[in-house]
Amino acid sequence: MTSVIIMGLLAGILFSFGLPHLVRGAAGKKFMTPLGQNRSAVENVLWGWVFWVVAVLLWHVAPMAFHPRAAFVSASAGVLVGALVMAMMNPGPGSKEK
Repeated sequence: MTSVIIMGLLAGILFSFGLPHLVRGAAGKKFMTPLGQNRSAVENVLWGWVFWVVAVLLWHVAPMAFHPRAAFVSASAGVLVGALVMAMMNPGPGSKEK
C-alpha cells in the first residue's frame, strides 16, 4: 500500500506540473521550464508531455487496483500539492511580487 500512496502522490504532482506547460505551450506562449529558463512554446509542450507520460507510467506501474481509495486520495493530494507549489512559484500578472 505504501508504494501505491507514493506513486499516486508523485503521479498527481507530475500531472499538475505538466498542465501549465501544455496549456501555455499550446497557446504559443513562453513559460518557465523546470531548468529555470524561459523557453519556447514548443519546449514547454514537450516538458508537459514528458511530465504526463511519467505520471501515467507511475499510475500504471503501481498496484492501484488493490488499493483504489488510497490511490485516489494520494493522487488527489499530489495534484493539490503540485498546484500549490506552482502557485507559490509563479505569481499571477496582477500580483505585486516580481
